Amino acid sequence: MIQFLKRLVGLSPEIGKDLSNRIHGQTHVGRVRKGNEDYFLIHLEKKLYIASDGMGGHNAGEVASLNATQFINRYFSTERLAKIRGDREKIKAEMIECLCRANLELREMAKTNKGYRGMGCTIVMALVDGENLHLCHVGDSRAYLCNRSGLKLLTTDHSLVMSLVANGKMTMEEARLSPIKNELTQAIGAMKAVQPDHSVYPLKKKDRLLLCSDGLWDMLPDKEIHRVIKKNSSAKTTCEELIRLANEAGGKDNITVVVLHQPL
Repeated sequence: MIQFLKRLVGLSPEIGKDLSNRIHGQTHVGRVRKGNEDYFLIHLEKKLYIASDGMGGHNAGEVASLNATQFINRYFSTERLAKIRGDREKIKAEMIECLCRANLELREMAKTNKGYRGMGCTIVMALVDGENLHLCHVGDSRAYLCNRSGLKLLTTDHSLVMSLVANGKMTMEEARLSPIKNELTQAIGAMKAVQPDHSVYPLKKKDRLLLCSDGLWDMLPDKEIHRVIKKNSSAKTTCEELIRLANEAGGKDNITVVVLHQPL
């Protein structure tokens, strides 16, 4: 089953009541922006999940995030996935190659349409292979893992403030509140070449995965995100509450969340 969610609304397409407790995605325009440039993908058969945040004027951000998401879905055909399942190194290589090609795809689109010049997007994608979670990302869309140990941020934003955090010059909370927090060092379509980060983690029973755009983590501190994920047994309810709280905190950007409960 495949699920795309476009803009407007805050309503998620029905993906089956029996599944909504374990997996759900939702996006909302927020309280400030006029349009929603976020997209997400849930593809149950492929076990492929994406959250993408577009940027660029005149709807170009929406074009970037949609086309990058669709490109990834095409790239990871069932035939390609069948060849790499069970091989960590092949999966890593293909995920990195996919995002590099998506970058080139958007840049080619911008060459042929003046309205698309300067467009780009951030991407975080997850591919579940057996009991392993593979992540690959560019930009500041994030992946979190919630389990008995707490909430762990699995991705490192490609941004100026995260570089400062890595060098011990800023805390994570200071970075979240910094006026330069949205200055990215990498984005799909925004530069000649990107260097996607890949990581792999073991998935255990009762683990909960969150993919999200910065419209969520920019509005809510990690401890609040953790509280919501931990208290809700339903993925759908988790998505709805996170978006509601992000909007109550200001809703300054589009908000996209995808929540998965193990086992999947």
